[in-house]
Amino acid sequence: MKYYFFDLDGTLADTDGDIRASWKAALADLGVSCPTFDKDFVAGPPLEEMAKKLLPDVYTDELGAKIRERFGYHYDNDGFPNTFEYPGILDAVKALKSSGERVFIATNKRYAGASAMAIKFGWDKVFEKLYAGDMYDSDPTIGRMNKTQLLAFAMREIGANPSECIMVGDTINDFTAAKANGIFSIGVKWGYGSEDDLQKADKTISSAKELP
Repeated sequence: MKYYFFDLDGTLADTDGDIRASWKAALADLGVSCPTFDKDFVAGPPLEEMAKKLLPDVYTDELGAKIRERFGYHYDNDGFPNTFEYPGILDAVKALKSSGERVFIATNKRYAGASAMAIKFGWDKVFEKLYAGDMYDSDPTIGRMNKTQLLAFAMREIGANPSECIMVGDTINDFTAAKANGIFSIGVKWGYGSEDDLQKADKTISSAKELP
């Protein structure tokens, strides 16, 4: 048996349109200008990490928290009209599951938004569990987790050894987190990752059909 962890943004779905719209709405709410947003923004990395990259001269932890709050407000309430599941990906996940593998979502996306999206696309009926970095924010013994910490937590919870696990993602965050946990990684070429990102994966695929 293998344990497959799937990233969400850029791996299961093209979420860029709705993420960008919610980011822009959040920045407008806060009166923050970012002239290079359309050029420099990438969906997938943690929100605070991207905010530091976009706003290096004005970023503070307080501003990061405010952006997270306003982004969440807009993103959780828009219904994801510009998000599209990648063709064939859910069929591939179902094929893995039917062959006896266990499948999970592991994402930097906020738990509230990721859960709502999973319900909309029916992923909640296929994946065993959704793991998100902020899902245990209210628990002081766990707190917020980055992707590396999230994978480690998930493996402990389900009792899986690194040699039994595979991380499927599209950006360097997924591959470095997998490597840090001793997990084999698969990079998907249809996502948001650059060629440099994908070189960090142990294997790359061009089609969801290659997964099973």
